[in-house]
Amino acid sequence: MRRLLIMLVLLSFAIWGTTACKPGLLPTEKGGKPKVTLERVDLMRLGPWVEIPAPVIAGLGFVFNVDNPSSYPIKLENFKFAVSFEAPGTKEYMVLSTATTYDQIYFAPKTVSQYRVVEFLDSGGVWRALMMPNVVKMQALKLDAKELTKKWFTTIGSGDFPFGIMATEGMAVFSSEGAKGDFFVPFEGKFPKK
Repeated sequence: MRRLLIMLVLLSFAIWGTTACKPGLLPTEKGGKPKVTLERVDLMRLGPWVEIPAPVIAGLGFVFNVDNPSSYPIKLENFKFAVSFEAPGTKEYMVLSTATTYDQIYFAPKTVSQYRVVEFLDSGGVWRALMMPNVVKMQALKLDAKELTKKWFTTIGSGDFPFGIMATEGMAVFSSEGAKGDFFVPFEGKFPKK
């Protein structure tokens, strides 16, 4: 009796697992699926440095290539990624914010198009991100949050990005009338590409 109960429970979990998934989720590794890559990061705006806690605003334009190799147009439903800066002199990246858009844009078939996301960072928010979610890395690297924030905001405008910037944990969701379901496309990229 006990064995029969266990078999029924396992069978019910198996049936539930196959029917509970959203229909039409398509893997992105197969040929013909969209692909997102980071092309570059542009400095869109930078205010003059003032000491924390006064805010200094930096606007970064993340330019992505969206490759649609299919024979039908795809529509962007939403797009998000985490913005990370490299701590100078280390290989460690600190997550500072999350950029999210809900633009509804169509990408033509068999093309590579560009899509720009502008993310604004302020020095106070960056400083707090270093003090809270990144505190373990900061302590391990023996870095000061105020000094690191100042270094990033005073050197980013030099023109050649003296530290790495990453778009990590990215997810783009596309839909299409040419295929059933949504396309979930994970991505990440680093700039400058060294």
